[in-house]
Amino acid sequence: MIALGFLGLVTDIYGAVPDIESIDYTNAQKYLAFPDSLGDRVAILQQAKKLKGESDLTTIRNVLVWMDQNLKYDETKAYQWRNYDDVLREKAYGGCADQAIVCGVLLKGSGIPVVWVKSMDVSWIWDLKKGRPFTSWSGHVFLEVFIQGKWSLLDPGTKTVYQNYSPKMRIISGQRLAYHKGNDPKDMIMSLQWEEWKRQTETYFREMDEALLPVDEKDATVLLEKAYVIGNPPYYQAMTQMAVESGLHVVRSFNTEYDKYLPEAQGHVLLIETHKGKPILPGEVLERYYPKALRGISCPSKRIRIKDTSIVFIEFSEQLQGINGIEDKEKGSANKPDADDGK
Repeated sequence: MIALGFLGLVTDIYGAVPDIESIDYTNAQKYLAFPDSLGDRVAILQQAKKLKGESDLTTIRNVLVWMDQNLKYDETKAYQWRNYDDVLREKAYGGCADQAIVCGVLLKGSGIPVVWVKSMDVSWIWDLKKGRPFTSWSGHVFLEVFIQGKWSLLDPGTKTVYQNYSPKMRIISGQRLAYHKGNDPKDMIMSLQWEEWKRQTETYFREMDEALLPVDEKDATVLLEKAYVIGNPPYYQAMTQMAVESGLHVVRSFNTEYDKYLPEAQGHVLLIETHKGKPILPGEVLERYYPKALRGISCPSKRIRIKDTSIVFIEFSEQLQGINGIEDKEKGSANKPDADDGK
């Protein structure tokens, strides 16, 4: 735990201390209000009125559709404080924080109580606590919304409402830890206040009790290396058997949804069915995730390593040619006259 004196210092410099216990969930109407720091109240209420639907879910859909139609993503605006007025004037949001601010105030203006929820990726938290290198701070902003008589979790980015939800949950969608809830995003310190947010999160998570986290998956000992198989029947069954006999654990075999499963295979072994030097998936799709992977086809071993992923091309045409050669020899032998036994 962080000492109380230090918490006071954090509050003075970095805004409100990260806290998930201060929300009064028994008084949902309290969270219809929003501070003036989030934008022009009159403009927000006027727009919210146009988006209000016959049900809470319809209202949420209307708000999300309106945002998609009127705002575009601009990553250059991700690390500067911007409220509803700023986002609407520039017609662009920089990330999940200002996206959640716009969505949140419109829902409040439409009559849906909202609480902002800051979260950080569990994997990032472990990297920080264990001193492992990471490329960037990694978190997400959700909204708790009071709809249909109960609190649910809304992710404006993925347009998803999680209704089987309790505000007591700490680990939420995407293996993220909820660590700060409030009604004033500016005082909470969002990633829009980039440097302050980084200092606040680093201080908070370095001191946080590790027992609140799921197990550290990166610190686990893998007993069998994972393998992914790209193949069509009946070849994928043979490839799976080959992998198992080699001591690999086959997690998945697939021949569609490459954009979903190819990233999942990163860091593991990827077996790919090929015929006459051509893989069954489009080469450009493979190299979108594994640049220059097709070079492995021309290697004698038909293997290539792309960063931490081992890719093995299984060439079936050669094996089939071998089978055909055996069959041809057998046919030839069958057509020959029997040898003279000398009788």
